[in-house]
Parts: sequence; C-alpha cells; structure tokens
Amino acid sequence: MTKPIIAIDIDDVLADSAEGFLAFSNERWNTRLTLEDYSEHWAEMWQVNLEEAKLRGTTWFESGGTRRFRHKPMAAEVLQELAKRYVLLATTSRRRIIQQDTADWLAERYPDIFTAVHHAGIFDDPDHGVEAILVTKADLYIDLGVNYVIDDQLKHCLAAADLGVPAILFGDYPWNQTDELPSGVTRAANWQAVKDYFDGQD
Repeated sequence: MTKPIIAIDIDDVLADSAEGFLAFSNERWNTRLTLEDYSEHWAEMWQVNLEEAKLRGTTWFESGGTRRFRHKPMAAEVLQELAKRYVLLATTSRRRIIQQDTADWLAERYPDIFTAVHHAGIFDDPDHGVEAILVTKADLYIDLGVNYVIDDQLKHCLAAADLGVPAILFGDYPWNQTDELPSGVTRAANWQAVKDYFDGQD
C-alpha cells in the first residue's frame, strides 16, 4: 500500500528561521526588529528601497546564517514516527542559492527523515545566477500528489485547502494570525499538536 505524502515547510516549521534572521539583522544593521515586525517582504520590514534590500539579502545569504538556525523542539522525534506511516517531503520557498546549505542543515538536524527537498524558487534572483522558476507551493502540491501540508504561512495552507488537501497551519506567529480558519485548515501551535493531529488520522 502506498504511503500518504506530507509536504512540510522548513522555515519556522522545522527551523527557528525568523528568530535567527532577525538576530543577524539586528547585529549587522543595528535594527531592532522582533517577531512582531517580521515579514517575507524584506524591503518593507527594513523600511529600505528594493536595491538596499537586495544588497542586504546578498549579505545574509553569503553569511551562511541558515546553517546556524536552531531546530524546533520535538520535531525530529515526531517526524521519525510519522515517517513510518507517511512519505515526508520538505517543500520550501527558500532561494536555491542556499540549496546546499538547506540540504546540509536538514541532513544534520533531521537525518534520514525526508525523502526529498523541493524548492518552489519563488524568490530566486537571476542576479545570483538562479532564474526564478515561478512555481507556487500549490503547484508543488499538485505535482507531488501530496495528501497533507504543514506550513506556517496562511496563504500556503489556504492554497492547499482550495485543492482539497488538508493543511496544518504551524505555530502561533504574528504573521499567521486570522480571526477564523476555513474548513480544511487546522492550527497546530507546536510539534506536540502536530503529533496529536496525525494520531487522530489513524
């Protein structure tokens, strides 16, 4: 019997990414950013123009900071159990310029758990020698035939739900608050809650 597939985001689901990124920003550029300020739109978050945001982004990517992200408590333990019943795929919007850093970090923190890592390439930049492939995560979910999604971004969970794929909105972050979750989207504040969710699917 074929195992169902779970597509799992990396940043702020497996890794404390925003926290690590903001710490770097505060030290490097003397910002005073907190999780309340975090946004995927860095120019807006930093209140700088796009050119300056791109320069800072290059500095960040070249720093190797993603290799130093902390991993989420309980995540590996829960995933090891889920891997017995599901195929686990890492799906990410991370730029492919740090593809090797991402693979190395996953191999170190979550060894022998993920069948593959798939990059949507949404934010890829030709200035870094990588053309954007312009694939949404919803496209990945369709192409990969996923049965469940775990992501901290509400937009990706909503896209999955629109496809009829149950989605877990991970974390209780400032950027993923909403008054009401639609049918097909369930919030899990932490990895214990993820475990509880999938225990209920058996």
